[in-house]
Amino acid sequence: MKKQFFKTAIPLLLLAFVILFIGSGCGGDEPNHKWYLDNDGDGFGVFEENPPESPLSSPIDGRVTSSHLGDCNDNDDTIHPDATEIPDNDVDEDCNSLYAYTFYVDDDGDGFGGSQVAILEIAFGTEDEVDSKFVRNNADCDDNNAAINPLADEIMGNGIDDNCDGITDEGVRYLDIDGDGYGSQEESAADGVFNNLDCDDDNPDVHPYAVEVPDNGIDDDCDDMVDEHWYE
Repeated sequence: MKKQFFKTAIPLLLLAFVILFIGSGCGGDEPNHKWYLDNDGDGFGVFEENPPESPLSSPIDGRVTSSHLGDCNDNDDTIHPDATEIPDNDVDEDCNSLYAYTFYVDDDGDGFGGSQVAILEIAFGTEDEVDSKFVRNNADCDDNNAAINPLADEIMGNGIDDNCDGITDEGVRYLDIDGDGYGSQEESAADGVFNNLDCDDDNPDVHPYAVEVPDNGIDDDCDDMVDEHWYE
């Protein structure tokens, strides 16, 4: 009987001791965490050198832990790493240093896009590095035919609006003095182009769909707006 007691009681006592010892070792106060300021209350804060500390179970009002840093504008609750990027507003909503703009797919490679929209995020000043398949206009009326676009010659009698001006088989030509492919308002008896879209026929860098150059005082893309951002 005594042997049986030692065989069962002592192991149980040892097990209880181990559990008590391990339990006391794993217990104790909850560790503190650094809490960073979230001024706009969007759930994301900004880095601070010496933020206050507190356990996770005791959060500090208006502050977040290090796992929720990365806010690039802590005065606007619509701007944070989880925000949805809004195209064409010149704002980096999701704090990834990229900006969303509207482009159009140019399937036939003629430099004019069709109706298919593509929202791309790019860095400032890199619009010219975007894949040539994407353009900033949707002026093509047939994006499956590279011979049909606003710069195309109108071919008489083919029943097609070759230059996408809404008129089929018109025969009026316009002077293109600067040779940029876009004509002036002055009709030409023979030589010329089949569009009159140019607002400055003395400057080949000024025509519809040109890139607007900021701060040059010129309406580069003939949209009656001077020095607007390139994506407009």
